[in-house]
Amino acid sequence: MKRSRHIDLNRMRKAAGRGFFMRPLALGVAAALAGCAQKEEVKVVSSIEDCVSNTSLDEQQCEAAYQKALAEAERTGPKYPGRAQCETEFDSCQRTGSGVWMPLMTGFMIGSMLNNRDYHSGYYNPVYRYSRPHSSYYNRIMTADGTVIGRYGKGSYSVDRSAMKPKPTVTRTVSRGGFGSVASAKSSWGGGRSGGWGG
Repeated sequence: MKRSRHIDLNRMRKAAGRGFFMRPLALGVAAALAGCAQKEEVKVVSSIEDCVSNTSLDEQQCEAAYQKALAEAERTGPKYPGRAQCETEFDSCQRTGSGVWMPLMTGFMIGSMLNNRDYHSGYYNPVYRYSRPHSSYYNRIMTADGTVIGRYGKGSYSVDRSAMKPKPTVTRTVSRGGFGSVASAKSSWGGGRSGGWGG
């Protein structure tokens, strides 16, 4: 009983109050740091020459990266049943051996592998420039699954790390609504789903 006379209740209330107000702040800082950790700086290059000039990779490495990006574009890129449908959304399209039409890739992303000299282990994601007039995605750079990277014309972009991951193989053509609807759906997911539209 004697000990209770020495407890300062006002002091305890103040301490508890400080703890209560500091906890949300600490959680906010932790969340912000976690968010930063999910981002990665990437370069978008349009050719082997552009890669050599604007990244730390040499010509051999850039050639290997370009070939990997081309293979990924063939595997994962948007596919259309006809040329007109493709060129409605992308300026330049080509017909594949299977008879479908695909946009030419605008370039490819190079990310953390810039600091990794074992470039063979790197993943090089092709990107496309969306050019449908009056679309909210006009002049945006996108990956094959509809993730929007940013406005066309910048050399560097800050992207979610999921943008650098391999995309699902596309086995069907873009349905009604076009690729813009794919990007819109992707945005509504928050860019975080691993599934794709073309499997």
